[in-house]
Amino acid sequence: MALMALVITKNGFGKLVSPDEFREQKRGGGGVTGFKVTEDSGNVAVVLRVETGICERVLVYTAQGKAILTPVDDISGRSRSAGGVKLISLAEGDKVVGAAF
Repeated sequence: MALMALVITKNGFGKLVSPDEFREQKRGGGGVTGFKVTEDSGNVAVVLRVETGICERVLVYTAQGKAILTPVDDISGRSRSAGGVKLISLAEGDKVVGAAF
């Protein structure tokens, strides 16, 4: 069982990231990159706390009402500076708006 951050972008990409990869920031800090945002991936839409072994599936849903239920184990773990893997295929103009367990 491990604590991870599930990061999902508006264009349906996602990845699991270990919280150990993020350093603590003080007031006025410049922040830390958590996802390599590209034109294809889009901006980050959702970040969820995941305990692997406990959270088995995640529901990802879009603005146009599409939803998928995918196993957390199928989402690859990557570094915080890497891009993600495609979690959901979207129709033109549709965007990911949320996710839940």
